[in-house]
Amino acid sequence: MAKRSGTSIRTKKYERFRGVDFSTDPALVDDARSPWAPNMVADMGGMPEKRPGWRTVKTLTGRINGLYCAEFDGVRHLLVHAGTKLLRWYTDETASAELAAGLPDERSMAVYMGGFLWIFTGEKLLRYDGTEAAEASGAAYVPLTIISRDPSGGGQSYEAVNLLSGKQKVGFLADGTSTEYVLPYQDIASVDAVEVNGETLTEGFTADLTAGKVTFTTAPAKPNAGAEDNVHITFTKTVEGYTDRIGRCRTAVVWGIGGASDRIIATGNPDYPNEDFICGYLDGTYWPDNSYAIVGTDETAIVGYRRMGEYLAIIKEDNGQDSTVFLRSGAINSDGEPEFTVKPCLSGAGGVTHFGFGNIGDEQLILTGNGVYALTTNSLTAERIVQNRSYRVDPKLKAEDLTDAVTASYDGSYLIFAGGHVYGLDGRQPKSYPARNDTAFLYECFYWEGVPARSVMRMMDGVAESLWFGTADGRICRFNTDIDGMKRYSDDGAAITALWSTKADDDGDPMVLKTMLKKGNAVTIKPYTRSSVKILFRTDRDAVAWQAAEGTMDIFDWEDIDFARFTFNANDGPAEVPLNRKVKNYKRLQIIVKNDAVNEGFGVFSIVKHFVTGNFAKK
Repeated sequence: MAKRSGTSIRTKKYERFRGVDFSTDPALVDDARSPWAPNMVADMGGMPEKRPGWRTVKTLTGRINGLYCAEFDGVRHLLVHAGTKLLRWYTDETASAELAAGLPDERSMAVYMGGFLWIFTGEKLLRYDGTEAAEASGAAYVPLTIISRDPSGGGQSYEAVNLLSGKQKVGFLADGTSTEYVLPYQDIASVDAVEVNGETLTEGFTADLTAGKVTFTTAPAKPNAGAEDNVHITFTKTVEGYTDRIGRCRTAVVWGIGGASDRIIATGNPDYPNEDFICGYLDGTYWPDNSYAIVGTDETAIVGYRRMGEYLAIIKEDNGQDSTVFLRSGAINSDGEPEFTVKPCLSGAGGVTHFGFGNIGDEQLILTGNGVYALTTNSLTAERIVQNRSYRVDPKLKAEDLTDAVTASYDGSYLIFAGGHVYGLDGRQPKSYPARNDTAFLYECFYWEGVPARSVMRMMDGVAESLWFGTADGRICRFNTDIDGMKRYSDDGAAITALWSTKADDDGDPMVLKTMLKKGNAVTIKPYTRSSVKILFRTDRDAVAWQAAEGTMDIFDWEDIDFARFTFNANDGPAEVPLNRKVKNYKRLQIIVKNDAVNEGFGVFSIVKHFVTGNFAKK
């Protein structure tokens, strides 16, 4: 056997940790990243620590299809779409007020505009005013569709028909002699109101619905010269399918000319997959039938939107051929009317779910079938492009059913909830640039397990954030970020298994056998009132990791005393847990630092090992 001389002690230290890396073999990841680190997240200094747990706050009947928060008269209102019902939920009471029933048992979406919360259920549009939630069609704006009409016909088009309602109004200029006033349609459903000179009549006329006309007993008087229309007739002419165009929309965004927040743009109607609809100015009860856009081909559906300054990015599915991102802009034309234009922008970043959008800072992110992509601008050409930001977790992320995923922007991160797992892009850590002279960067990533979220809500209380989620079995849950003690670290009372593993490290030479010494090796862990650690090894000879050491690190706290682990230690600095195990003749060694105890904090500052080299490996 070939032998080597020079067995001086060598040191390897793992520190300045970053995030997980599932993109390559566990032996090839960077020293600062981990090939497997479930339920860890970077603290404010970038060191990995156990994520906060969550708790069930309320249990309802039916799966949680949506959680919404809005403020009315200075009071925060929490709404939940549970099963087929919409409820107002009171966090400090056991009761929940039912606001609506008979909703689809599917995920919904809500936006706030003009003092109302608008809830798109996929079957009907609801409007919540702080007291009740009613179908928006019941309070639909009645447009004045024709003005300056003679009793016999004609006139000038004024406002467009409302998709939400068959009601419309026509203004006539009376001639003083005509008693018969002809409406623009025949076979109308009803005549709803007749006004003459501002007075609503209850008699003195008859309506012929088939012929579409109103006959007065006495001819309305002619108005004074220069006066406006003095006869107004409101009637209903139902157009089949009109109300469903908005009612069946599943997703929406608030946007407006110049990037304002004064109009709702809605889409997701399966009958109109590549169309979206724009409501009237600050009025979600008015959806003009001429205010819509056909975006690209009908082979791919619109999935969602991202606000980008004065523009609105429209994101579609990806079929590998057509544009996936379009840009909408708006302006006021020479007639003082709003005009919206849509143009194709780029391909290659198609969305996979209506609930897969978010941001880190001002960077807009899209969940696609190939990972998370950012909408950005080339600094040289000013052309908009897309760049992957989730490369290091993509192999595992893409194996999830992303069509059922939901996302949230929270605490400087972008979180993807899929299959009980959470994939996080951490915007608080420094970005990394994997390719030389490349302006594209990646976010550091983290990965959690045991979070059964079906819907997600980020809530703001002043500047404080909280994160909530709803489950398929009717639970409303909250992450324990509001809890300061060690009960913060459990999932509904159950232990969270969190660990940080190093790469399968060959220490620079896979064909030289190494021996880790018994002394001089330790894990530096973060101090908590209650903390413990298990340290496992896995060499190239091991099928599974084996436990080599364990230790506890508690800090004395009068408010949290466990007499089974009583300590007088008041030092709140980092502490080392010695390994005290010799590992002989390995080619590669992986060190795993683990905590699986309930109500315990856990964090890793560094790992250090000392070893000597030996003979060349035979194979």
